[in-house]
Amino acid sequence: MKRNVIVAVVVLLIGPALVLAADTDRFAAAKALPNADGLLVVPLEITNSEDLTAMDIPLSFTEGATLEKVEFTDRVKSFEFQAANINNEKRQVVIGLISMVSKQAPDLASGSGTIANLYFKLDPGVNEVTLTPVDLEDPNHSLMFYCNDYSSGQAEVKAIRPEFSAISVSAAEALPMAYALSQNSPNPFNPTTTIYFAAPQAGQVKVAVFNILGQNIKDLVDGYMEAGYHQVVWDGKDRSGDAVASGIYFYKISANNFSDTKKMVLLK
Repeated sequence: MKRNVIVAVVVLLIGPALVLAADTDRFAAAKALPNADGLLVVPLEITNSEDLTAMDIPLSFTEGATLEKVEFTDRVKSFEFQAANINNEKRQVVIGLISMVSKQAPDLASGSGTIANLYFKLDPGVNEVTLTPVDLEDPNHSLMFYCNDYSSGQAEVKAIRPEFSAISVSAAEALPMAYALSQNSPNPFNPTTTIYFAAPQAGQVKVAVFNILGQNIKDLVDGYMEAGYHQVVWDGKDRSGDAVASGIYFYKISANNFSDTKKMVLLK
């Protein structure tokens, strides 16, 4: 909560600055890339014509998408304050960046590049995320860049409203380069867990669960699958529909000439 309050206070303090619309300042989402954990990674890119001292970035996102985390890039590593207030119930995130809070720090030099990566988990059947700028109240947030203007002979805060409209990024645009099996989540789990895997080409895929004795408990996937990033849920039951006991289990993927096995723990 403390971080959220700081963002609100600083943004409100610089809010009364002169607001300008600039054709050369833009905010956009670059091409999304699914990662090995089955999350859709959406890079946020900005183009700024002025050296920026702060950014206020409130966004809404698609129903069926859960924002797991926001990671800032080296482009804003000098910013003393970096925060992302995620509210998945309202499907909103407020990103705040301030170059200097308690000590001297350089502004963000003019240019273009990625400032943060958003990691989304998509519900089954959801293949894209739409990002839309929003205006929020209590506290107030609007998509805005801030810079210092010295044209009058003294420093004045100038607010710049960058170009940005709703942008959709698709998980279907990127295919994995190789087969992969990721760690299940959550782990340990009770009673269900999700297993993530990747297939670079269409074909037969088998994902099975084994007990510590190497006995097959249940086949979770056994058939033809399209190329892409996939996930399957195990409900902690065997092939007969009976709940299995607590303990260590293994899951294995077999596809083409690829196979891999990972461990998971069921705790009741």
